[in-house]
Amino acid sequence: MLNLLKIQDYMQRATRGEVTISPSAIMDFAKECEESVEKQLNKKRKFSIRMSGLGRPLCQQLLDRQGIQEDMDYNALFRFLFGDLVESVMVLIMEQAEVDIVAKQKPVKLTIAGHEVTGTLDLILRDEMGIEKVWDVKSASEWAFKFKYTGFGGYDKIKEDDPFGYVMQGHLYGEATGLPFGGWIVVNKSSGELAMVEAPDWQTEDRKEYLKDAERRVKRLLDPDPKFVKPFKSEFETYKVKGEVIRTGNKTLPKICSMCGYRSHCWSKSQLHDKVTSKAKATPKIWYDVLKKKAL
Repeated sequence: MLNLLKIQDYMQRATRGEVTISPSAIMDFAKECEESVEKQLNKKRKFSIRMSGLGRPLCQQLLDRQGIQEDMDYNALFRFLFGDLVESVMVLIMEQAEVDIVAKQKPVKLTIAGHEVTGTLDLILRDEMGIEKVWDVKSASEWAFKFKYTGFGGYDKIKEDDPFGYVMQGHLYGEATGLPFGGWIVVNKSSGELAMVEAPDWQTEDRKEYLKDAERRVKRLLDPDPKFVKPFKSEFETYKVKGEVIRTGNKTLPKICSMCGYRSHCWSKSQLHDKVTSKAKATPKIWYDVLKKKAL
C-alpha cells in the first residue's frame, strides 16, 4: 500500500535527520495534545449513544445509561491518553509524509431507529487510485499487533473478537459519510511498528448487518425501562490428565467480563487469584466466580 510506504519512508528519513517540520505544524500538534489532556483529565460524565461505543457489549452500555459508575484501573488513564497522543503523532507524520488526507477529526451523524447518533471519525484518506475511504487510528499491544491486526489476523480476526466494537464503528462512520470503511492504521505500542489493516472491498453485506445490529442496540438503549439481565455465565475451570478433561470445581469469569469496568456490579463475589491450572513459572492471575480449589 502506497500510503504505508510513504509513512515508513518519511519516518526513516526523519531518523537520519533528513526532514524538517514547520513551526505551524508543531503548534497544531501541541494544540491536539492539549485537547487530549483536557478531554481525559476534565471528563464530564454524561451518557450518550456514540458511534465509537455502540458496538461494545450492550450490557455495559445499559449499565452506563443507568448511571452506574465504571470501575476503571488507575492505568486506564495512561491507556486513553496514549491512544489520543498516538493518534495525534500519526496524523502529524502522515501530513508531513504528504499522505492525501481529505479530512481529520470530522464530526458525523447518522439517524438510527429515529435517533441521531453522533461520532467523530479519525481520518478520510484518498488512496493512489483516487478513492476516498474512512480510516481509524489505533494503538495496540505487542500481542494484538502480531496476532490480531497482522500475521494471521486482520479484518475477519477482529470481527471474531471485537469487544470494543471497532468494526461497527468503522461501518457507521462509513455510512454517515457515504464512503467505504478503509480499515485501521495501527501502531505497535512496544516497537513503534506500523500497519494499515484493510477492510475488504466487498463490505456491503457486512455493513447491512452492522447497521441492523446498531438499530437493535439503539432501540434497546432508548427503551424507557430496559430490564437488565446479565448476559454471560461463568465457565467451569478444567484441565487434562492423560487426555481426560477434569473439572477443578472452580468457575471462571468469561474473558469479556474479566476486562469489564462493571465487573463488580455483575460479579460481586468474584476473586482475582493465581490460575489454579497453570504450570507456568510466572503464574498468571485470573478472575474466579467460584474458587473452591486454590491449588492442584
